[in-house]
Amino acid sequence: MWDWIGKLDELRRAGELAVLVTVVKSSGSTPRKHGAKMIVLPDGTFFGTVGGGVPELYALEDARRCFQALEAGTSTVSLQQRGEFPACGGTMEFYLEVINDNPRLYLFGAGHVAQSLCQVLEGTPFRIHLVDERNEWVNAPELPNSVIRHQSHFSDFIAGAAWCGQRTFVTIVTFNGAVDQQVLQEVLPHPARYIGMIGSRNKWERISSNLTAQGCDLSRVRCPIGHDTGGDSPREIAISIASQLLATYHGKE
Repeated sequence: MWDWIGKLDELRRAGELAVLVTVVKSSGSTPRKHGAKMIVLPDGTFFGTVGGGVPELYALEDARRCFQALEAGTSTVSLQQRGEFPACGGTMEFYLEVINDNPRLYLFGAGHVAQSLCQVLEGTPFRIHLVDERNEWVNAPELPNSVIRHQSHFSDFIAGAAWCGQRTFVTIVTFNGAVDQQVLQEVLPHPARYIGMIGSRNKWERISSNLTAQGCDLSRVRCPIGHDTGGDSPREIAISIASQLLATYHGKE
């Protein structure tokens, strides 16, 4: 038996979307029986098998529909002979479940606000990827264990990240306004449901003027970030950002 649990854990750690296909029922002659599993990735790559041939083709097509709807489902495949083409003659039923469909938050900068934001979002659907070159910040012991830490240059992370459109959220809270602008500029070409950047209205006017002059489309960007609660401590700012992220995720704004 192949190590499907280990593969799922590998995908979970990487935050990669996948569909787990399980044979939940089989009758008659079939290539695989109850419990056989296959893991399918969005690009069609798969691991394991539910029998090859016709069953696998149906499973891959059903997985594609699961990716589109981000919902679990079942399907039944009849392996009856068609004309002159031989077949096993049995029936298989699959259960398909979406794995790692949590929204991912790419959090650029691991300073005081970011530390608080990681704590505030603990227990919510967001899977946080914290990005910063500074070891003492990105590996701070106060961070929840669920946070995925990337001690990396921002540009390197952006270039190698998985950008999944409606499941990707971006929050930019680095230590420097010029760095914020650079990160924002490099993020903009990628698909994301939410892009927010910390800063005052004056800061945003300067950065938006700079990037607009370079032909950037800033219509998706939220700056100042978060709901205006009137608070200015790192924890209060983090709460306001978390509120906006959750409202966007749940379709409330």
